[in-house]
Amino acid sequence: MAFFDHPIPIFGTITVFVLGWLIIALGQKYISAHTRTPKEEYRRHRLLNTIVMVAGAAIIIGLWSKLFQHASTFFGLIGAGLAVALREPLLSIAGRIAIFTGHMYTAGDRIEINKLSGDVIDVGFFYTRMMEIGNWIGGDQYSGRLIQFANAQVFGASVFNYTRNFAYIWDEIKLPVTYASNIKAATEILKNIGNEYTREFMRDAEPQIERMQQIFMVQRFEVEPVVFMKVTDNWVELTLRYLVDPKKRRSASNYIFSEIFRQIRERKDIEIGSSTMNLTIQQAGAQPREINERNAA
Repeated sequence: MAFFDHPIPIFGTITVFVLGWLIIALGQKYISAHTRTPKEEYRRHRLLNTIVMVAGAAIIIGLWSKLFQHASTFFGLIGAGLAVALREPLLSIAGRIAIFTGHMYTAGDRIEINKLSGDVIDVGFFYTRMMEIGNWIGGDQYSGRLIQFANAQVFGASVFNYTRNFAYIWDEIKLPVTYASNIKAATEILKNIGNEYTREFMRDAEPQIERMQQIFMVQRFEVEPVVFMKVTDNWVELTLRYLVDPKKRRSASNYIFSEIFRQIRERKDIEIGSSTMNLTIQQAGAQPREINERNAA
């Protein structure tokens, strides 16, 4: 078969490569100039590369397939066999397209999928890679391991995104206080500390909620810290609910607990609650004696 016997598929393939390279180069410059955040820039760059490569491969296959019209049945069977054998890689490529077009996640997002949690560092053609959080490490902090999973897993699995569309999550801190404590004062302490901590990013949270309501059917929800009270057998449980950056949960709880204990120590009318247990001891020939034992909460 001479090189120039089939000029259309040959020069068509060369044209596809050149046009693909130009589209990617010009598209990336346009995206960089018109995208505000690095995360969105990364998502659009990878989406453009995926679309151009998949479309280019389809066009090249279409150009060369015309040379084998008489062997269409044979190549059809070969193609079906390859589709079965390469099911997972093809699904992973489709998953990559779904990830970017569906805004599931991009580099920098914190996600959880199939009980794997971490910060996404790369979305490749076949695999997503992320820095693991949790496992044997508390407080949603890095364990030091890299997780790699096939993009095909996004089909049929629940993907939890901590930072997409709304960059904050709610967290709670529980404080047990005795029945005799000044509950109103303790509630005010928790609420004031929560307001002090969230004041910095509260102005950014409001616009994000408005954008979410424009995109999704999301009801209006309050972002101000709030304290709930619950009466238990041993104490009154106060729960502070507040917004926090999902990547700063541990430092946030450390700061809030430190401030709570500092302010409570300065007061005489608030006491941390603890569990109690009554024991009855009876010796031979003696009256029963009751002992009250207190255990730390």
